[in-house]
Amino acid sequence: MNAKLRYRLLSTLVALCMVLVLFPAVALAAEGGDVAQIGDATYATLDDAVAAAADGATIELLADATTSGLNLSKNLTIQAAEGLETKPTVTFTQYGIALWGKALTFKDCNVVMNGIGSTPYTAEWSWMAICASSDASLTLDNVTMTMDATGVSNSPHAIYFCNNNVLNLVNGTELTIKNYPQDALEWDGGNGGYNVNITNSTYISDNNRSGFTGTFYATIDNSTVEVLNSSANGSNGTYYTIKNGSDVEFDNNGSWGISAYRIDMSTNSTLIATDNGYSGIWTRILNADETCTIDVENNGYGGQFDLDKVGSDTAATSNAGISFWGHVDASEIQDGANVTIKNNAGSGISGLQGVSNLTIGSATIVNNGTNNAGAGAVCGGGIYTIGTMNLGPNVVIYNNHATTAGDDLYFAPRSDNKTFSFSNVGADWALDGDPDCEHRIDGWYDDSNGTRWEAHAETEEGNHIVLFDEFTEDTGLATVTGLTALKAAHGAEGKDKTSYPGLDKVIVTEDGTEVDADTAAAGGTVNFKLTTNVPDDLLNYINLPDVDDPSVVNVLADEPVRGSYQLVIHDQMDDELVLDPESIVVTLGVNDVLIPVDQYTVAYDVAHDDGTICDFEITLDLVNLYEMGAITEEDIDNATPITVTYTATLAEDVTAGEYLNTAWVTYPEGESEKSTVTVKTYGISIFKYDQANNAPLSGATFELYQKDAEGNVIEDSVIELTSGENGYAVIEGLDAGTYYLKETQAPEGYVCSEEELTITVPGDAGEGNYVVSVSFANAQVPHTGGTGTLMYTIGGAAIILLAGALLLISRYSRKKQVG
Repeated sequence: MNAKLRYRLLSTLVALCMVLVLFPAVALAAEGGDVAQIGDATYATLDDAVAAAADGATIELLADATTSGLNLSKNLTIQAAEGLETKPTVTFTQYGIALWGKALTFKDCNVVMNGIGSTPYTAEWSWMAICASSDASLTLDNVTMTMDATGVSNSPHAIYFCNNNVLNLVNGTELTIKNYPQDALEWDGGNGGYNVNITNSTYISDNNRSGFTGTFYATIDNSTVEVLNSSANGSNGTYYTIKNGSDVEFDNNGSWGISAYRIDMSTNSTLIATDNGYSGIWTRILNADETCTIDVENNGYGGQFDLDKVGSDTAATSNAGISFWGHVDASEIQDGANVTIKNNAGSGISGLQGVSNLTIGSATIVNNGTNNAGAGAVCGGGIYTIGTMNLGPNVVIYNNHATTAGDDLYFAPRSDNKTFSFSNVGADWALDGDPDCEHRIDGWYDDSNGTRWEAHAETEEGNHIVLFDEFTEDTGLATVTGLTALKAAHGAEGKDKTSYPGLDKVIVTEDGTEVDADTAAAGGTVNFKLTTNVPDDLLNYINLPDVDDPSVVNVLADEPVRGSYQLVIHDQMDDELVLDPESIVVTLGVNDVLIPVDQYTVAYDVAHDDGTICDFEITLDLVNLYEMGAITEEDIDNATPITVTYTATLAEDVTAGEYLNTAWVTYPEGESEKSTVTVKTYGISIFKYDQANNAPLSGATFELYQKDAEGNVIEDSVIELTSGENGYAVIEGLDAGTYYLKETQAPEGYVCSEEELTITVPGDAGEGNYVVSVSFANAQVPHTGGTGTLMYTIGGAAIILLAGALLLISRYSRKKQVG
């Protein structure tokens, strides 16, 4: 071979090798700004990729993409490609989504569907942004999706599923639907397979006609749901399962708040229904376990049903706090549940079917039944019922109002074959003064139409005071049938509620603000303040020269033993709150005059017969303090406060949750209502996973820290975390605030992320929301496999071929020279 030919061959081989070596970079680059990829093929637009995709294909997003709309007759997954630093965004520009019996999944991306009022199937589905035929599903997996109808010219629904469809929100998804003239989610038809599953995610409906519409199943698991500002019902007809620390809120909706066929709550979940035009909750079945919270307030003040078209005794149904229609299946709110039903325009609870059977273990039902628009409760301001209603001893129900009968309890005449059970009034109940007096409540009184309770009538005959007293000794409950209209009230000689000591407990924050709940970190100090008062009835115990002196307030039925008035302040804290005994200070009056320590006694870890163990009890003899001159008659007249302040430390090994501190006082004739404050501490749970297959990854290390006002890392705040075998790294005992998370070392074989996550731990998180969940994905390093490795292998082989060719040519050249 001559030299010229030989060098031409060499040049060709070198060029070929260079092409092969560089091929991976060329092949993997987004050619011409390609935004999507299926296998090795890349596409300039998402719509091109969708058109080319086979049934069941996965489209990887290489960058932000737009689509004119998706009209799908094939199963499809659209997800972020591995190794992207930020989530790509898919923006819909003309139409929404039409699903024809298929499954569509968005994963690890953002989706924006603003100003969209029709699917691509405009022949019929032109009045919704997303619609689906039978057996289709839409899954949002770690997706932030916004649907905003602002600017649409028609009047569309957001998501309208026709038959047996499923919507899944999972793995930290946030779906926000707002400003739709029609419904955010609506299901129409089906045989029971139609449902929405919200798991570890958030769904917000704001300013739509409705948030949930249709008879389907909504499962809310460790998630947040907010349905706000709907023009009609917040919800209509759904079966709800709310569990595992979920926080569900229906607020300021035009008609009913949450209207449901069934609601089942469990495991530290919260349901809030406030400021809705009609009832806060409308349901047939309502169950909540002892760990749950239900808050129903300020409902029924917006446009109730025409009251002339319903029976006079049932007129308050549409504006009740809870409109309970009942079912053959019994419902129960377990004892221990934190239930508040107050300030609703109609009855607190209105049950209008004989089949209704509701048991309530604990609740506070107060100040219901008075609508300033004139449409309050006619009968049963607290509870109106036809069916069976069982109220446990821990149900507080007083200061409700009705225009005709039964301010607090009304058991309707047509319910003769049903039962109503309830306990006696609480020791510290008192009337609120509007429109009644401010005297202490001592029992249940007849409040029937024509003979209503009226303790302060102009004549004794006009009082109509008839005490209801049918409580059994064994259960402490009264069980009645037939018509019963009752009011929690008092006899002819009312006792001022200031006659006895009460107790108020607060937490004092660093700036001096007094609150019922606060947050703290493990090892942090919490300042508590207890306030009771010098009572009027102290005069009955003082050794006066003349016991018949008219200045003595004889508020007790029996003559007391004079010479001693033992006021005992009890304080019971959860074990995670550790008292500092040296911090206890007792003062008198608004100027905090110190009471010397030798004028009271403190006992620690005091056990009682009922199993209660108090962390401490302070005993003061008020007669002794009076005789010393520490307490004056002016203090008695003015109910001068007695204050105890002290501190406690939240344990270092505390777990995320809420910890209670409860206090009360006992005195010669009884005890006050218990007052409880809450200390909350939080946690952050980081889930580390392989973004290609969602498999958990161990061995990832992180730094969690806070910053000062200038944005500098606070060195003392830095905490190092490592993911375990299950992929989780968890830190607990955190105060509320803003934290930052950054990966410092990725698991072996994975790319370490440079992203700094901002994590907000809100101080006003609802009950159960004490752990903030964060998902943190990793991509494998490029040389660990896949197309890129194959291409570099081809390039390496080409270099080897080139070296071999050069060796052969060199040998051939030497042979020619020797020969």
